[in-house]
Amino acid sequence: MYKILVLSLSITLTGCGETDSPSSVYEEYNSKVIDGISFEEEKKYYSTSKLAEVEASFPRYMAQMKKSKEEVIKFYLDFSQSVAKCKSIKLLKKQKSGESVVLIYSQTDTCGNDSDGNAKQTVKMVNESGWKIASVEIGL
Repeated sequence: MYKILVLSLSITLTGCGETDSPSSVYEEYNSKVIDGISFEEEKKYYSTSKLAEVEASFPRYMAQMKKSKEEVIKFYLDFSQSVAKCKSIKLLKKQKSGESVVLIYSQTDTCGNDSDGNAKQTVKMVNESGWKIASVEIGL
């Protein structure tokens, strides 16, 4: 009886856990970008509107770059990874408004590039059955 009670209490407590915070979701995403994320995996972090925006931009980039969709995606992933690898981020401020949150990070260049020491990342997250990235502005 005691073992059953402990097991059911354990299941109940883990089932009531709070969802990941917006900052922990973004920082997990950032770590995965640094490590090399696939586009299919990356899409899971995007809000519905961000994913639609990204998907709609492919034809324009394909025409400009004269590359296939797969080549544009590879270029984008490689570029994102190279930028993320050179930016150490630290959460400065979190502004919540209803079902959205704006995260402001300080970023420090770790690759010796000539960049502004006061550069920031501004990340808008929305809650769509879990926190998703709606937009990201990164100071290069």
